[in-house]
Amino acid sequence: MSNNNFIQFAPTAMQGTRSWLLELPTEILQDIACFLPYDRDVLHLSQTCKEMWEKVFNSESAIWRDRFGTHYDIAPGRRSRELKIEYQIRAIVLNSPIQFKEEEDARQYLWMEVMQTLLEESLKLPIDPEATSKTLQRIHETLKGVDFLSEFRKGQNSSPLFYALQLCLSSFALDPTITEPCRRTDYDIKQVYSYADEVGKAFIDHDNLDLAKLLNLRNFWQRHLLNASELTFQESFSGLPAEMKPKARKDIPTEASRLSPSWLGYYSCIHPLSDLQKANQRQTCADLETHGDGIDIMTLDVQASSEPFWPAQCSKIIPPAGGVDTERVYFDGKQKSYDANYEAGNPVFGFTEKIAIPHGGFEGWTRICFTIVEADEDDDEEEQPSSVVMDGEGWIHGYEAVIVPGGRMMLGRWVDMKEPDARGPFIFWDV
Repeated sequence: MSNNNFIQFAPTAMQGTRSWLLELPTEILQDIACFLPYDRDVLHLSQTCKEMWEKVFNSESAIWRDRFGTHYDIAPGRRSRELKIEYQIRAIVLNSPIQFKEEEDARQYLWMEVMQTLLEESLKLPIDPEATSKTLQRIHETLKGVDFLSEFRKGQNSSPLFYALQLCLSSFALDPTITEPCRRTDYDIKQVYSYADEVGKAFIDHDNLDLAKLLNLRNFWQRHLLNASELTFQESFSGLPAEMKPKARKDIPTEASRLSPSWLGYYSCIHPLSDLQKANQRQTCADLETHGDGIDIMTLDVQASSEPFWPAQCSKIIPPAGGVDTERVYFDGKQKSYDANYEAGNPVFGFTEKIAIPHGGFEGWTRICFTIVEADEDDDEEEQPSSVVMDGEGWIHGYEAVIVPGGRMMLGRWVDMKEPDARGPFIFWDV
């Protein structure tokens, strides 16, 4: 065959191939397109001709539900037209290189808005038992390629969304496979210990939740739980089995607003507090000098209480907050050491308060306050009422924190109820 004949034959063959594809029912053609591995392959197919574009790329095409469902969980009732727009936005924003080293700009804010949508979606959508959330996996993949969790902005340029998103992603921030330990300069150690702050007013303010202050606490724990050079909490934390590490969401999203019955975590103290003013200061007593035998991991086991108990001496240090319509739920329980199966435990009692305001654009913030009272070893094993244990001679510590949306992590401050100058940060996550 001559070159001229080949040139004349090629368009005819191609035209015949296109005609054969286009003669297929639209549903089958869309099904075929769903087997294409990459978005660019779908685009190239749709660009072959106008008719192909209309059949494959139109807003109601089944291909959009397929592409979206490959990467994300799909909420019931969403139409292909909605999924097309959302999928294209996510593909463009999340696949574009972005840095958070510079001052916040429109591109960074758009990226955070998309991540907010993904996170809210992952927290609310039900997932089949033993299944994995595709949206959470996408968040995990995205955070691996972005320095967002290791970047803390100081000053007034950061938006509430930045702080709220950082806090809601705290379980990812404590995963050493996708984040770096914070630097000591990424938080104010005096603020972490509420140095020279007054007690007697709410540390967690319903109306003006200080997200930047809470991120200081989160970053302190990110530093000390992940950085082995601190010789503090890292060895203890890294030794926990994977199923006991912080998680992003509950198995049943509707349970997010309920207080989980079992928690695991740490508290930090430093003595004397004046050490915080020294250069190259120690940041916690949880180091080899004072805790050579290891760090005790705390456990909390709690259940709802029919007794609304919060005595006046507790309210002097940690007062109830919110308005007259605040939803408050009381609880009690025991605090023990991790793996201490035969330990009697210290009595715990407290309450939660639902925060109605969607701080930083996220709903689901909760204030939690509780007291841990040192158990009297001389008492018999018969359960003592809370009003009685408060009269003991041992230590009494008050805890106040915010439970971040999703209901699986709390960050806050503990205070010695007898000597309020003794205080520090704490972190718990549900197990």
